[in-house]
Amino acid sequence: MALRAFFFAAGGICALLALGFVLDRSWATWVWPFYSYPLARIFIASVLLAVAAPIILIGVHREWAALRGGAINLAVTFAIMAVFSLATARADPVRVFGLVAAGFAAFQLALLAAARQVPFKDLRPTPRPVRWAFAGFAAILVAVGGALLLGVPNVLPWTVTSGVSVLYGAVFLGAAAYFVYGLLVPVWGNARGQLAGFLAYDLVLIGPFLSLFPKVPDRWRLSLTVYLLVVVASGVLAAYYLARGPQSASARRGAPARQH
Repeated sequence: MALRAFFFAAGGICALLALGFVLDRSWATWVWPFYSYPLARIFIASVLLAVAAPIILIGVHREWAALRGGAINLAVTFAIMAVFSLATARADPVRVFGLVAAGFAAFQLALLAAARQVPFKDLRPTPRPVRWAFAGFAAILVAVGGALLLGVPNVLPWTVTSGVSVLYGAVFLGAAAYFVYGLLVPVWGNARGQLAGFLAYDLVLIGPFLSLFPKVPDRWRLSLTVYLLVVVASGVLAAYYLARGPQSASARRGAPARQH
């Protein structure tokens, strides 16, 4: 019971912070000591809700092994953020952010070690279309995350400074690691959280992105178009399989599930 309460509390805090970023409330946005354009705040909110959704699902289904994928995701994200922030910090809030990120990265590694031998409860195989989608998502996220780390302009459809670009790149690379883990461990107990996270991410972004499309500057039109296509496609896929479950012909024909 205490373990479930921990997951519900952690997910609830992430969801509350997401709401605070959407509403631009100082009690939430102080955790991000970097200037954020309005759409950037919505992006951060979408990431926070994407973290909250699988955490809450883990508690609901008691699928403790699923935290391994999330821990890998957040460990990669926070490790990159910590190294960059501490290496480039010129103000105390950024140094504090870097130290906190380093602490979170270490905590995620500890969670990963603690859950290393925990078996998955739901061993139904991930449907083949979802596995294909995970492979595509991972490739896109690596490409986008790498471009952001390198400071390539106009990757995201809003103004991004070179420093914040690296932090956003860390988010995409962490998510890529999450989907790679979904490919390596193709069981429904694992994939369910990844789909829920992507659906939460999409639901936050779809409205603002659609409203931006008619007036977006030409330099961002291509990136916004691609982003919208990915958001819509991934949202439809996630909603369909979360509602239907893995019991489809493609799932029954899938390879035997493996545990890692």
